Amino acid sequence: MDKKRAEHVLDNGVKVLAEFLPLKTYIYFPVLYSICVWAVRRIFDLKERVLAWQVWLEPGMVESKPDAFILNFFERTEGVREAFAEEVRGKDMAALRKSFAGLYPVCGLEDAFLLALFQEDLEAGEFRKIADEFGERAARAIEDIKPAGSGQEFWRGMQSVGMEMARLGIHVMSDAQVRKIILDRIRKKVKKDED
Repeated sequence: MDKKRAEHVLDNGVKVLAEFLPLKTYIYFPVLYSICVWAVRRIFDLKERVLAWQVWLEPGMVESKPDAFILNFFERTEGVREAFAEEVRGKDMAALRKSFAGLYPVCGLEDAFLLALFQEDLEAGEFRKIADEFGERAARAIEDIKPAGSGQEFWRGMQSVGMEMARLGIHVMSDAQVRKIILDRIRKKVKKDED
């Protein structure tokens, strides 16, 4: 893959984001990362895919899951298992169910947008923080992306970035490489704007 060309494409993506979401730089990484994930899969109904995780904010989604399913998630998910060992041992389903609502969309479904939104916390092993802040941070992300996401111009710009990244062969890069190149491009733009 031509790294310089990929950087140029991502720079264009950051420009689109900056145009539509000028003061919301925290949302750039989740949007670009999820666009790239869907590009690898050659799926370009981006608006629906990028924002699909919102269904997990509906209370009924968690309430419908049986205790066995929730307990299995906590027992089998690395990092989460250790962070909630006491609750799992004691089968404290009230506490586990409450934390499940924030952790499952991120760590169970591994939604690209949410993985990027909570990347720093995931890397730090801050699973309790993710569970505690999920609703608030997810709601803020929805509110912040709403103005840009309601128009077709934004999604056309993002689709263009995704299609170009797919054409360049983003699939040959590791997930870590994709995250790094996206973050580097965003940091460059933010630093440039600050200077």
